[in-house]
Amino acid sequence: MMLKPRLVAVLGEDAARDVMAAGDADMVEVRLDLIAGDPLETIKTVRALTSQAIIATNRMQAEGGQFKGSEEDRLELLLQAADFADFIDIELHSDARSKLMKRAEKPVIVSYHNFVCTPAQKELQKIRDEMKCCGAAIAKIAVTPTSLKDNVNILNFLLENDMPTCVIAMGPLGRHLRAIAPIYGSALAYGYIAEPTAPGQMSMTELGQALRLLDPTHFH
Repeated sequence: MMLKPRLVAVLGEDAARDVMAAGDADMVEVRLDLIAGDPLETIKTVRALTSQAIIATNRMQAEGGQFKGSEEDRLELLLQAADFADFIDIELHSDARSKLMKRAEKPVIVSYHNFVCTPAQKELQKIRDEMKCCGAAIAKIAVTPTSLKDNVNILNFLLENDMPTCVIAMGPLGRHLRAIAPIYGSALAYGYIAEPTAPGQMSMTELGQALRLLDPTHFH
């Protein structure tokens, strides 16, 4: 399923400040687990400052996040933040996922992160099928290539899309795919404003320049 990719500016510790520098983005992601201060007040402020679509994310530690509370507290914060967001992001392997998806009144991005390797294509398809079956609006799959062949497999996987899917190649070996994957059908391309929030992440400036150079017909 080929859709026009959306640029997502990731807002971290000082989200209310950084949103003012996210003008080229189609969407912004508020990382509630990274915010210094009150996360709810911050996302409320971000909502007041931008008309861009907002993704609320409260990432669990096992998948690269920094939320320190219980899983129940993490879920409740994400649900409260959803009042000011257009999408919410929850991990496929979170114990709270099914509960959140029953209660959420916003489209849900279901995410998977592998910081060690890139699963085989059959396993990637199984992950996406599980996301589709649970009602994900967008499947987000972030993996770590350990060879150039992994990057080719990621692109082949994207070309066989049957739902909106974002695939991210983390780490130095897959960094260039952050700009190339959207051309092959990845629904979202994430860039940071102040500092990287994932291995190999590009800044919004770098990502925008690369996308405009590689595929000027798709990106403004």
